[in-house]
Amino acid sequence: MPEHDIKLTPRWEWRTFADSLAWLETKIGALDIVEPHQSEEIYLLNSSTPHSAKIRSGVLEIKRLKQVDPSGLELWYPTFKGAFPLTSSILHEAFIALGLHPPIFALNSYPINIFLSEIIARDAAFCPVRVSKVRRQFVFGGCAAEFVRITAGGVELESFCIEDEALERVLSALRELGLDSHANVSLPNGLRRALSMST
Repeated sequence: MPEHDIKLTPRWEWRTFADSLAWLETKIGALDIVEPHQSEEIYLLNSSTPHSAKIRSGVLEIKRLKQVDPSGLELWYPTFKGAFPLTSSILHEAFIALGLHPPIFALNSYPINIFLSEIIARDAAFCPVRVSKVRRQFVFGGCAAEFVRITAGGVELESFCIEDEALERVLSALRELGLDSHANVSLPNGLRRALSMST
């Protein structure tokens, strides 16, 4: 199966942002043994759809927002993953995955820099945001979880995310942490708010 045609299991996600989440790290405990991982990413925020696109390690990744539960949890479905350079036909599929009308592609193949300058920069719906992350990933309540230190556009903030295929498992973990009454904010929307963009 081609990498750009991935079909992975959707996951329910919950995320929060703050200047500091030290209180939550203390509550969870034992995170000093978690090895941090740093990455440089480009989020392709767009004002036309709620879906998410980013470039990390030379790979374009797209997730679709499939459903929002009354609790506020969001069901995200990875639908596209492809390494640059990408052909125009595969980029056509990427735009479809994002729920956007594909542009006219003048080239047969696009490296990252040309894709950003010739396609993304010319589309008013997109706002590319360069993001530096330091992530610590672990398991809590049977769910995948992470603390992330984010730097974007000169702004620094912290984020905590917990996700799983089972909605009730995420809700149970949130109740245990006392976070079930807190609003869920996706990473794209968290970046928009941090950078004072409209959501």
